[in-house]
Amino acid sequence: MRDSLFPFVSESVAVCRPLSIALAISALSWPLAGLAATLDEQVLDTARTALLDQAQQAGLISPELQLQQPAPRPRPACPAGWDVALQDSRSLMRLRLVARCTDDAARVPPQDFLLRATLSAEVLVVTQGVASGQPVSDDQLQLQRRDISQTPDALSTLEPGFAARTTLRPGQLLQKRLLAAAIVVKRGDAVRIQASRGGVSVEGAGEALDSGARQGLIRVRNSASGRVIQARVLDAGLVEPAELR
Repeated sequence: MRDSLFPFVSESVAVCRPLSIALAISALSWPLAGLAATLDEQVLDTARTALLDQAQQAGLISPELQLQQPAPRPRPACPAGWDVALQDSRSLMRLRLVARCTDDAARVPPQDFLLRATLSAEVLVVTQGVASGQPVSDDQLQLQRRDISQTPDALSTLEPGFAARTTLRPGQLLQKRLLAAAIVVKRGDAVRIQASRGGVSVEGAGEALDSGARQGLIRVRNSASGRVIQARVLDAGLVEPAELR
């Protein structure tokens, strides 16, 4: 994780419980430079706040963050204070922040900062193998603390109704890209066509001409009329005409 070309110093930040406080600030302003933190500390605070906010939005449990920055170097003075903003967080290995002097008349050039971050969290790990296309359930998973710096789509919780997009093996991190909506109606299945409008509900029998997941659209042949309709999958063996929404 370290690059010998840069003499990095480290700062650790630990959040030992699920985030519950909204951290919506991605840029901080310190109007009284002499009374506030140094610019380097302000940059670290801005990066920390933005990254923990992203972790909260992703639903990660108990994230722990380490920030690394190059050894401090001289920076121009800005008595009015700095505005610091995170410009690029696509890779935790190369976070880019920019500090701008709040006094335009001072003509202080913007200052660029490059940081690196290491992020860990309590995330789901596969404990039992799951074949491709098979539903994934909680009893096949376990929460473990893992470094997810290079797996930003790691999951701490699993919503019902998902299947493995590819074969999942024990010890593997559960990632969003490895999941797909589970197929609950298969081509050739007998289904009930449910139509409800104005408090009146009518049901009929049909045959699925496509496979589909919940809320997916498939073709269904009405057994009574032979007519083929577009239908929305509500559950296993149950659909409704798509035109009703």
